[in-house]
Amino acid sequence: MNTTRRGAVALLAVVGLVVTSGCLTVYPSVTVESNDSATFRNVETGSEWGTSSVQATITFAPSATTTDGVSRVNVITESGGSFYSTEVDTGQTSVSLPLPTGTPVTLYAVNTVNGSVVATQNVTVSGDTYP
Repeated sequence: MNTTRRGAVALLAVVGLVVTSGCLTVYPSVTVESNDSATFRNVETGSEWGTSSVQATITFAPSATTTDGVSRVNVITESGGSFYSTEVDTGQTSVSLPLPTGTPVTLYAVNTVNGSVVATQNVTVSGDTYP
């Protein structure tokens, strides 16, 4: 397959993805409501674009998964629905997960051993959106 044809196929794939997935968000960024959490250190995305979500990296304090026992992170939407959940291993200091675009969510750092919420962090992913 020549280079021109590959480019056309790639362009059609992106257009098809946007049409079937909804809006396209380019140059997404994560806004953190407050940065005073002792558990969450940073939430950022390196993605250049996304449709309904983008991959983000959450960085924890060194003691989050050891001393505080964080073993799961839940992403909960503004309406209270579960968007995503992932396990976190002891000693792990960061995790990559999807965050929805254009709607506020709350990240819950949970200790699943004793069933407690260790910390919460409100975030929103925004960017230039094209329908």
